[in-house]
Parts: sequence; structure tokens; C-alpha cells
Amino acid sequence: MRIRADEHVAPAIVQAVNQIALSEGFQLTSVLKEGFKGASDVHWITAFAADGGEAILTADTDFLKQPPQVQAVERTGIKVIHLPAAWANASLAVQTGHILIWWQRIEAQLSTMKQRQCFQTPFAVSDSLPLKQIIIDFQAINKKAKKAARREP
Repeated sequence: MRIRADEHVAPAIVQAVNQIALSEGFQLTSVLKEGFKGASDVHWITAFAADGGEAILTADTDFLKQPPQVQAVERTGIKVIHLPAAWANASLAVQTGHILIWWQRIEAQLSTMKQRQCFQTPFAVSDSLPLKQIIIDFQAINKKAKKAARREP
């Protein structure tokens, strides 16, 4: 399964996962190392999905709330693993440790989840907690986008 980490996940974390925790059959790359530095989320996700990418790893809440990003998830069918706000505000060392602790469960979740689903890792050290499903309300986001489009001149 091909997974791409966005700019909120440091390339050093991607490298650590690849060296320590990545299972056979999984590939994790960084948007920053794949030629998409500075590209819009919609652009890199669409290109990644068109090239066979299946999932993204992000701490960006835009993928849960903002019409362009949510519509890109809906259109491409990409799976989303979302990291919690506390993770985004932690040090690089804590972020790396968190991802490594959770990585086996992230892979397991990705293997069973459906397209367009989003799951989040709790910000905790635990061997037994599951990832939490985050419902993305595609219908409400599409309504919001249509309403905003009508307001534009």
C-alpha cells in the first residue's frame, strides 16, 4: 500500500518509519521529497492518487473541514490517517516516537478501512487503544462549497 505523508510530517519521521517500522507491502513517502514542495494539497493528492497512491498521513485539519481538500479526498477515494492536534504541537522527538508506537496499528487500520474513510491516532502511549474513526461529512462540505461559489462575483 502506497502512503504519502504531507508537509506536516517531517521527512525525518518518514525516514524513521521506513527504517524501523514499515512492513512489507507498504511504502511511505514524503510530499516534500517527491517533488511537491509548495504544491497545493489538492494538486499533490490528485497526482498521488492518479499514480496509484492509496492513503495519506497528515496532521492538517483542512482535510477534515476545508472544501478543496475534502472534495479531493472524496474525488480520489484516498484513505486518511489524521494525527491529533497535540501531535502537531509536540517536538520532533515526541512526534517520531508517537508514529513509531502507533505504526503497526496504522498499517492494520489502512488494510481494513474503506476508501474516503479517516481514522485518527489518539495522542497516547498504549498497546491496546484503537484508532478513532473521524467522520468526514462530504455532503455538508459540498453544500458549503456550492454556497461559497454562489457568493463569488
